[in-house]
Amino acid sequence: MPTNSRSSFARSMFGHLYRLVFQSAYRLMIRMGDWWEPLLQEASPASGERILEVSVQGCRAYAKLARAYPTVSFFSLLRVGSKETKLKSPSNLEFLQGDQYCIDCRASSFDKAICSLALHPLSQNEKLAFLREVRRVLRHGGMLYLADFDQPLRPQEMHVLRGTAHMLGPETARRHLDGTWLELIRQAGFTGVRRMTTASVIGGRIAIVRARRP
Repeated sequence: MPTNSRSSFARSMFGHLYRLVFQSAYRLMIRMGDWWEPLLQEASPASGERILEVSVQGCRAYAKLARAYPTVSFFSLLRVGSKETKLKSPSNLEFLQGDQYCIDCRASSFDKAICSLALHPLSQNEKLAFLREVRRVLRHGGMLYLADFDQPLRPQEMHVLRGTAHMLGPETARRHLDGTWLELIRQAGFTGVRRMTTASVIGGRIAIVRARRP
C-alpha cells in the first residue's frame, strides 16, 4: 500500500475511533451527570406551573421531570426528525413540534423554561435564535434555567467542547470555551443573567445559569 494511502487510512480509522469513544462518553455524561440535581434545585418546579423543557438529544430530561413532579405540566420540544418516542408518556407531559427557530405554541405560554445541554451543539446564530424563541414563549417575569458547558478551568475539562467542535464545527464550541455564551442570553433579551453554580464533570465543566424574561 502506498505511503499516502496508509496515512489516509490511519487518519480515517483514528477519526472513526475518536467519534465512537466521544459519543459513548458523551451519552454517559448527559444521562448521569452531577449537573442534574443543581439544575432542579434552581428551577424548583411548583405545583400548577407550565414549564417548557428542552434538552439535547439522548438526555430524556422530560421523562425524569414529569415523573418527579406529577402536579406540574411539562411541555417538551420534540425536534423535527427526532428519534425520541412519545410512547407511555406521563399524563402531565405533552410534546411540542419545532426547532431552534420556531416552537409551535403561542407567546407567553410558560412560567419557566428548563434547558438541559441544549445550547452547545448549536452554531452562534442558532443559539441566539433559540434563546429568542424561548423568550417569546415565556410569560413576562418567567424564568429560564440552563445547564450547559462552560469555560474549562482545567485541561481535562476541555474534552467535550473539543469533541463538539470536531464533530459539529468550531463555531458551536467557541462561546462556551471562552465563557461568553452568557452574553448571548443577554442579547436575546433576558435580564438578570447569572451563573448560579459550576461543576466539573466527565470531560467538561457545566454551569447552571438563571435568567429572567422582562
